Amino acid sequence: MIKPKYQWVSNEQHDRIDDALLQQFNITPIMQRILEGKGIISEAALSEILTDQYINHDPMLMSDMSKAVERIRQAITKQEPILVYGDYDADGVTSTTIMINTLRHLGAIVGWYIPNRFTEGYGPSKVAFQNAIDEGVSLIITVDNGIQGHEEIALVQEQGVDVIVTDHHEIGTTLPNAYAIVHPMHPDYDYPCRYLCGAGVALKVASALLDGEVPSYYWGLAAIGTVADLVPLTDENRTIVKQGLKQLNDEQSASVTAILEQAGYDEVITEETIGFIIAPRLNAVGRLEDASLAAELLMADEYEEAAFLAEQVEHFNIERKDIVHTIAEEALAMAEAFVARGDQFLVLAQEGWHEGVLGIVASRIVETYHLPTMVLNLDTDKEYAKGSARSIDQVSMFDALSEQADLIQKFGGHHMAAGLTLQLANVDALQASLNQWMRQQYADISLQPKKTVDAVIQLEDVTVDNIQAMNRLRPFGMGFGKPLIQLSDMCVQQVKAIGQQQSHLKVSFESTQMQGLFWNQGALAAELMTGQKVDMIGELQINEWNGNRNAQIILSDIASNERQILDYRSKNKKLPSLESSNDVIYLIHPSQDKTRDNEFYYGETIPQHYDKCILRDLPLTLEDIESTLQQLEVSQIYLVFAHERSIYFEGMPQQAVFKQCYKSLLQKGQTNLAQDGMALCQFLNIKPNILKFILKVFLDLNLISQKDGIIETVQPTDKRPIETSRVYQARVQRMEVEKYLLYDEFSAVKTWIESLLTRTN
Repeated sequence: MIKPKYQWVSNEQHDRIDDALLQQFNITPIMQRILEGKGIISEAALSEILTDQYINHDPMLMSDMSKAVERIRQAITKQEPILVYGDYDADGVTSTTIMINTLRHLGAIVGWYIPNRFTEGYGPSKVAFQNAIDEGVSLIITVDNGIQGHEEIALVQEQGVDVIVTDHHEIGTTLPNAYAIVHPMHPDYDYPCRYLCGAGVALKVASALLDGEVPSYYWGLAAIGTVADLVPLTDENRTIVKQGLKQLNDEQSASVTAILEQAGYDEVITEETIGFIIAPRLNAVGRLEDASLAAELLMADEYEEAAFLAEQVEHFNIERKDIVHTIAEEALAMAEAFVARGDQFLVLAQEGWHEGVLGIVASRIVETYHLPTMVLNLDTDKEYAKGSARSIDQVSMFDALSEQADLIQKFGGHHMAAGLTLQLANVDALQASLNQWMRQQYADISLQPKKTVDAVIQLEDVTVDNIQAMNRLRPFGMGFGKPLIQLSDMCVQQVKAIGQQQSHLKVSFESTQMQGLFWNQGALAAELMTGQKVDMIGELQINEWNGNRNAQIILSDIASNERQILDYRSKNKKLPSLESSNDVIYLIHPSQDKTRDNEFYYGETIPQHYDKCILRDLPLTLEDIESTLQQLEVSQIYLVFAHERSIYFEGMPQQAVFKQCYKSLLQKGQTNLAQDGMALCQFLNIKPNILKFILKVFLDLNLISQKDGIIETVQPTDKRPIETSRVYQARVQRMEVEKYLLYDEFSAVKTWIESLLTRTN
């Protein structure tokens, strides 16, 4: 049995798409199930997804847009110096680029500033704002930030300098006293698309300033910000990404061309290209240093300049990957120990961890252990800890940290993520308090993560044409995720671990050319068996290789209800690490000492239920292992059968050898084993191990005596057949055990074990 890591939640809806709409939009059966699973069944909803519908709301509907446009035009007319104040992530630098290019196009005197993540933090900075005023700036425009900058904005406005806030982040209980607030979620306005990103808001401001005639490359910039900032890909956001992807592919800017060349990417640009190639590189700069470099790259008009800047950005990205890899390995080792001791909220802290990447590391820990996780850098000089936290669906990170507010200097965030700073002395107390809170709040709540399945399909549905048709649903993203499909009763044909570290899984199935890839799950190659039936969820894609196109599934999870009997009898096969599991039982040889509570000798009564059983050592007899197996109700059995040496191929000496050996001992009277042993072996034509065995049989039958290596024959009081010796019988049983458990075909051993388990159940 393979237990799924996730709880699979069906997204099946009762409402169906009308037949007329199926024909109108040319919807295939697999597309139908996916769309119905996502609740997209009306003509309007289908049109938004399946057509090139252009949703571009009037920018003047957004809060204070008229007021903001009028003030900006006034500043341009009077040649007032303007500062665009941005942010250090991909959304922030694309927002800054759109706003700067718009103002320059209109002839403004304009400069830009992006705060440093480490020295200034997120949002408005009093020092930066005051410096701008001192340099003669009379209008500040924030992009992708500002809605929480109450004090900083008040400081500027009091000095007669206006601030226009353009932002999209959560609005607090009060609004800053800015000259104008352009925000899609402003409580006094009802803008149709409330979840624009910062670049989306900047695009609307640009549209208002340019009377709707925005340069085409603005769409590409806004698409990058929209995908990178994980806002819902619905309504106007969907149009932004569709238009942006078209622009990025049709008339690529110098900056995007340079980024992709550095990444070695020369294929069609999709939302995944943005999410996994472009955005991480733009984000990498701000994670490690000053994000201004990323903004300069996006503003570069000439290819030579863009190529030079993109090379620097690529270096930051490589460095970011190396730093993340190093910290993640250290954090994972720490997390493993905490999980083993029962922690439910992982607080991982160490000196020297780079603060700019701790959110990425926390996300990786959550992906591995599915527990809320906090990763902190310890600064012993300044005596504070600073870092990021990521959560799971069931646990609100905001609530968790709010409950511990007395231990935290400051924090900000939402349900799934947060950033925080606290005194170094409070780290241990925070760890203990968060775990106590988890035990109290979630004692009876399952923390198993969930995956929502969009469609349960049949194998015959998995065709290249059907997968190609599914691409009509793109772009995928927040609020409209890539379809997660489920296939059941797939019969495993071949399985192997792949990659340099054998860290990934590749599996093929009977009756289909489709293959499955499961990233970072290479260890499952040791658990999956040929012929095993499995259920799985994943994302379908087309694999193109040497001109051939085949269906492929990128697995998200796999499960099997079949009991597994796994063959680890070969010394070349390494048993997977199960030390941290509490549901494993080890069966050991009676000669071995027990070192832990879950070790039992063959034949012993097993007092509790275990899920996995490791037959670590060879049993003394087949009856012993039968007695054990008849007690078990396990999902996995690992056949190891460790032993020091095998006797099966040595065989059993013939009766004539026993008689000849005894006759030789009798004739000699006294035999010095050390001196005469090898000569006796040569005379009998046997190996030393066989001679030792014969002598043990003689001792057991009282036919000889032995003292200080001197053997003498004894006149037996009763003559017993050689076969009656306990030593002889033990060898017979050991040979039988080896024959059936070590040297028989695995299929035969498996069938025998299954018959015992079936009889038991």
